[in-house]
Amino acid sequence: MTRTEKFHFIKWARSLSDSELEKEYYDASYDCLGSEAEEMYERGWDMDDIIERDKYERDLCVKADILEAICVERGIKLWERR
Repeated sequence: MTRTEKFHFIKWARSLSDSELEKEYYDASYDCLGSEAEEMYERGWDMDDIIERDKYERDLCVKADILEAICVERGIKLWERR
């Protein structure tokens, strides 16, 4: 993720309501579980495709981390049952 992409993502995330932010965080957290890149490697895919998928997966985790940080700033308690 480039600096500009990160800046725009943070700006977008800060514009969300608390409930929207929490939903986006849970979606992003779910999306970064597991690794398809590792599975692609084991199955002998082309290295360019594996590298591209690995970068995409890292970007997903960065987005989840950003969303989590904004939730913490706002005092949104994550992973608690209401």
